[in-house]
Amino acid sequence: MIFMKTKQINWFALIGGILILLLLPISIYFSWWQLTIGKNLLTVNVSPVNTNITLFGNQFSSPLFWAMNITGSLTFLASGIIMLIYALVPAKPYSKDLLSFAYRKPLYIVIFYLACLLVMTFAAQAFLGQGIPITGSANLTLPSSMTMGANISILVTSAFQWPFFLAIVAAALSIIARIYHTKITKAPKQTSKEPILQAIPTAEKKIETPILNRTQQN
Repeated sequence: MIFMKTKQINWFALIGGILILLLLPISIYFSWWQLTIGKNLLTVNVSPVNTNITLFGNQFSSPLFWAMNITGSLTFLASGIIMLIYALVPAKPYSKDLLSFAYRKPLYIVIFYLACLLVMTFAAQAFLGQGIPITGSANLTLPSSMTMGANISILVTSAFQWPFFLAIVAAALSIIARIYHTKITKAPKQTSKEPILQAIPTAEKKIETPILNRTQQN
């Protein structure tokens, strides 16, 4: 009985749900992507639950970043909890609805996150007149309007951090959990031969009883 219950657990959804919930506190302290301009001149840390900008050692934020981070935190929390509930009871009538709500969220967060990075880099390119690499290093020459005609070049470094790749793993496990759902919810085929065979002797006894009664009366 315990083996059958364990077999019915969607392990992909269980591990994926745990990773999603772990990503919430991890992403608060570790960014998914980091941009560094110069030596402690400008640092940008971006994650779906914590985005901040540090300029000359002073940290800045904005209401837009705050709203996006709150939305990301609630999405992670809801998706992870619902995924765990589904993983333990994947065969219930309401389980498919739970999975349909939860499994898409990590993928949507990763896609939205990448889209925001592209918008940020394009905006920086339009402002500075030069491209900023999403990953890697490059020398950035500041516009002369910002340097009073002086030619100043600074090093720009950007890279994805390990929580981003953990989020990709969580999104992949969520998608696999949806595919695996069809396997563990297949109902076993039931044959109707056994009930019919059991009913035949009962019917024969009912027929034999009145015949014996008539024989005894005669």
